[in-house]
Parts: sequence; structure tokens; C-alpha cells
Amino acid sequence: MIRDYRKSDIDEIVKIYTLEYKAMPEEIENLKSASKILVYDDNGIQGFIRLAMSSQYCYAEMGVVSNELIKPVGLKLWEAAKKLLVEKSINFVEIFHVKDNLEWQNLYNEIGFEYWYSVYRFTYDGNKFNEPNICAVKYEDKYYEDKIRLESEAFSVLRRENDIKPYNWYLNASREELEANRKGILEDKEYIYLFFEENEMVGASMVKNAEIDLLFVNIKFQGKGYGKKILEFTMNRGLEQNATAVNLNALAKNEKALKLYKNVGFRIVQAQDARRLIIK
Repeated sequence: MIRDYRKSDIDEIVKIYTLEYKAMPEEIENLKSASKILVYDDNGIQGFIRLAMSSQYCYAEMGVVSNELIKPVGLKLWEAAKKLLVEKSINFVEIFHVKDNLEWQNLYNEIGFEYWYSVYRFTYDGNKFNEPNICAVKYEDKYYEDKIRLESEAFSVLRRENDIKPYNWYLNASREELEANRKGILEDKEYIYLFFEENEMVGASMVKNAEIDLLFVNIKFQGKGYGKKILEFTMNRGLEQNATAVNLNALAKNEKALKLYKNVGFRIVQAQDARRLIIK
């Protein structure tokens, strides 16, 4: 049967979630704190679907105990989830799956999800670098407007190439969205670094739990070697958080970034496909 999850289920859900997916610590914590998870229970949990809903959008994640059950259990979970999405007037769903698993591909094709873009999971397990010659400061709230404006501008071309809307988040965000984003950044300020050249911001990065969640270079300063300096600085901070390895995700179409990551010693450990569905 399909039911809402109970707190006592969460360890089993995490176990299923990480059977084939190399989840980051932050992703596991997000799963543990999720407000809506449906489970398929047949003498034990055989699968789950997590739903993170806001406005008309839903981010979903699904996991099943074995490849043989992906289609039968996945379809039942989706049928239950779709009823809930329709009730809440959700019309756009985004979901990820491990790229080379044909069973997930077949399931989402049957449901009607279309391929959107791919993401590579990178890991680095080498030594620290010599500290790069770059001016780095910890994030403070007074830098918010400059940071989010330059960040949105730097990622706008890549977002357009992958049809991730809005292409420039800052220019399209409401006051409420900007304020919520500002508060979220403040909560993680100890993990965020800003980089300057003669009092002008050249980029920023964030590394938490040895995962690089953000790295960008101001468009004005791109192509001048700052990306490598910021990356090495951030990797060093990540290795101080976890001496074993540093991780990051990157869009498959971000060819310049992929080349840089590989050149400094990152290796790809997994690929994922993002899919999207318009519910009519």
C-alpha cells in the first residue's frame, strides 16, 4: 500500500535513496527534513517519492529497492503523487535519475517526462594546493546585492543554453524571493567566500560539508585565470572540512568548467539526467 512516511521510516528511506545515487550530505539532510514523502509499503518499504512543492512547481525524487521494482512500484508511487499534485494545482515537475539506468529512463518515458539536461557529479581526493594569490573575504550581508547580481549575470548564458528559467534570476526575482534568498545566504555565510581585485568583486564560492555549492567569476573578469584561483582556494577550504574528498556538481554543457575541474584533478563519479513534465 501507499502511505505517508513516518519518522521511523527515514533510515530505510535514506538507505534506498543511496543504493545507486551518490548523495551529498546536504541532500541526505534535505531528505530527512522533507515535509512530504510517500512510501510503497509491502512487508517493508519497497520505494518512496519525495515531493518538494512550491507555488505551481514541484521538485521530486524517487527511489526503489531494486531495478526489477522500478517500473511497478514507481508507477504506483507516481499515480498517488500525481493526484496530490493536481489537488495542489502543481503543473510543472522536475525529477532526476542516474543517467545510465535504463529502468528509470523507461519509467519516466512511460509517464511522459521529457529529457531536460544532464549533470555530472565530480570528486577530488588529492592533496591541498598552494594557497593562490587572491584576495578572499568571508561573506557579509552588505555584499548581497553585488553578489546576487553578478552571480545571476554570470550564470545567465548557461541557464539559457539549458533552458533553465528564469535565465537571469536576479532580474526576475520578486522582492519576497530576494528577501528569502538573502536570509538563506546569511544562514550559510560562514561557508561563503568573496574575491576582490582593487575593491571590485571578481567572483564568489561556497563550500559546505566539503561540497562546492557555488563558484562563479564576474563576467568582466572571465578568461583571466580567476576561475582556477577561486577553485583551488575553495577546494582547500573543503579539504579542511573533510580531509578525504571534495565534491561538486556541474552541468554537462558547461564545457569550460568541466575542463577546469578535470585539469585540477576532479574525476566524474556519476552522471544524472534531469527531466521535466508539464501536468495538464
